[in-house]
Amino acid sequence: MLPSKMNVNRKLLPIKGHFFLFNAGTAPLVPYLSTYARQLGFSSSTVGLIYTVLPIFGLVAKPLFGVIADRFKIQKSLFILFQIVTIISFSAIYFIPDSGSKVSVELDCGDGGTVLRSCYNSAEQIDTCKVTSLASQTSHAVCKMSCDMTSPKMWQTVCEHWHIPQYCYSNTKSIEYTSYISNVTTKDSCVYMSSNNVTLDGFSYKPSCRIGSGYVDINEPCSLNCSDLHLANLIGTNKANMTCLDKTLNYLLCDYNAQDLANVTGGSNLAKCQANCDLNPQTPWQLMEICEGWDADAARTCHPKTKEGEKFPDSLSFDGTILLSTTIAEHKCVYIQLNHIQMEDGSIHYPFCESKAVYQVNAELFHSTCNISCDSEMVNELFKSASESHKEDETQYTKQFWLFFLLMIISWVGQAVVVTFADAICFNLLGTKISLYGRQRLWGSVGFGIFSLVTGVLIDVFSDGAVKNYSVAFVLMFVFMTGDVIVSCYLKVESTKMSINILADVGSLLTSLPTFVFMLWTIAVGLCTGLIWQFLFWHIEDISGLSCEGEYVKTLQGLVSAIQTFGGEIPFMFVSGYLLRKFGHTNTMSLVLFAFGVRFILYSIVTNPWWILPIEMFQGITFGMFYPTMTSYATVVSPPGTETTVQGVVGAVFEGVGTSLGSFVGGRLYTAYGGWNTFQYFGIGAFVACALHMLAQYALRNRNPHASLSQGYTSIIKYGQENDTVYILEDMDGAR
Repeated sequence: MLPSKMNVNRKLLPIKGHFFLFNAGTAPLVPYLSTYARQLGFSSSTVGLIYTVLPIFGLVAKPLFGVIADRFKIQKSLFILFQIVTIISFSAIYFIPDSGSKVSVELDCGDGGTVLRSCYNSAEQIDTCKVTSLASQTSHAVCKMSCDMTSPKMWQTVCEHWHIPQYCYSNTKSIEYTSYISNVTTKDSCVYMSSNNVTLDGFSYKPSCRIGSGYVDINEPCSLNCSDLHLANLIGTNKANMTCLDKTLNYLLCDYNAQDLANVTGGSNLAKCQANCDLNPQTPWQLMEICEGWDADAARTCHPKTKEGEKFPDSLSFDGTILLSTTIAEHKCVYIQLNHIQMEDGSIHYPFCESKAVYQVNAELFHSTCNISCDSEMVNELFKSASESHKEDETQYTKQFWLFFLLMIISWVGQAVVVTFADAICFNLLGTKISLYGRQRLWGSVGFGIFSLVTGVLIDVFSDGAVKNYSVAFVLMFVFMTGDVIVSCYLKVESTKMSINILADVGSLLTSLPTFVFMLWTIAVGLCTGLIWQFLFWHIEDISGLSCEGEYVKTLQGLVSAIQTFGGEIPFMFVSGYLLRKFGHTNTMSLVLFAFGVRFILYSIVTNPWWILPIEMFQGITFGMFYPTMTSYATVVSPPGTETTVQGVVGAVFEGVGTSLGSFVGGRLYTAYGGWNTFQYFGIGAFVACALHMLAQYALRNRNPHASLSQGYTSIIKYGQENDTVYILEDMDGAR
């Protein structure tokens, strides 16, 4: 039967509320900060370096503020102060400006058309899922592009094949060439002199032309100096207008002498004429039409030129339309066809090209680098990843990096102090009932599990593609962390005994041989935990890339956090007191390392991201049992009046040394060997550490129980046996 009335310890409600709200506030951000840094453009080595340095600040802050709190009895004041510091620093991260790093592509020529080329550092880095997905789409994307045009060869290609007249033919006032008149006819009382061949700048061309269907006749006056006397008399001093008739160059003359016309009409190959035709520099399309119609790219007259006194621009900006179905990957490059471009004046041009013009024998004619931003997130991500793959050797220490790094340091210190003080306050409130710590701490896991999952789902809902929108995460953080500050104001911290010499007592404690082994174990677990904290989500994203399931990766990461807490941490924290009594602290310590080894080996063989979920059940042992073991051991061995200091020291060793090394080593290995190999190496290392810990405990068990590096604190000497802290807990429970 259920009890008719449930007893609620109101004294413990605020600390339960703190654990829940604080972890509910950190859950939306802390698990995702490493991937947020990745999205900002930081490499795995840089992220590993950040998370290597951060715990070092925690290493200093935890014992420092622990000593201050124990010395001046201001645990609660510092506790609330650092909660506020954490809120401010986390919120400030959201306002870090975008790095403004440009995503660039190269223009290349393929099959007579222009393609965008984006090359990776290696072929293995290409996201084949994105390439396949884009290639299956029949739509197009529009990209704002700004291309480097400092190369004269690039301008030559743009003018000869892209046909943008305002940049290429605007400084030409006239054109001189040799025209061969082949026929003279009359129409509408005017004479048409047809040319079947022209010579321009030493090159011979057939003078074709276009009119109608949007094309406009040039109709500019030409002075003709012809070798044939009759034709010269017909023209006289008049100018004939260059015009297009039957897609062939003609000269139109309406003011003529009829007798002179009779002398020349009907002839063929009548004369060679030197033509000098006027052109309007304000309408450069005229020369473009001539050059295109005659196919006179080789002629010097058709080479790029700007207005008098002006230079070619260093860049060319336009909106480019790309065909997504043309996306392909070859070797280590991705190619997408550029279908057409639209200039700022609204004109549309088709970017045809040739690898090199007929008259050239040198290097490639066509090559330019363009900054690009498309209205397709997937295209942007594909190009951005290629650019970032070459940044490993470039400095990432930009203004944005230092802002992010500084705020991460402040938030890390804030969290470190809050977590340490919360544990000390909790044990203070529990008094001798230390075995109930896990039942208080599990409320933190409840908050973390719920809102890490909710945040992951919401991030995916409010995001477009793989570039995630983290705004909802910052909002949830602010709401719950503010609630935590309010609840923490109701905490009633009881005074503890005063240590006469805190540093001496703590120093004496640390010289105990069992405590020294305990610290080494804490470092080993910190190494493993640092890898999971910083790079498990990276590994999930990489695995998702294999199966093209990246669209819901944040939801999956949220599920991982939920299973870690509800399937692992909460059940084990609830029974942690019983399990510690049953198996003892030292055996539990070995079990934690063994579980890490199994967990990491499983990570190293997974190829489907959803199989990560059942592996997360190991979180119950690797954290759900580890954390109560570490904190309870630290509490029971603390000399009176040093509880906060010792918790700070142990927490500093765990994070400042253990997770710091885990982040650094993990980041280096991840960059060099990838996620699968990194987790395999750490798994093997965890098994080795487990074996060494078991050997150390076996050696301690067979030593004089009072043996230590020096005498140590009396509580350590009393309980210097195999399951020392278990006996302490039993003694305390017996005294209740």
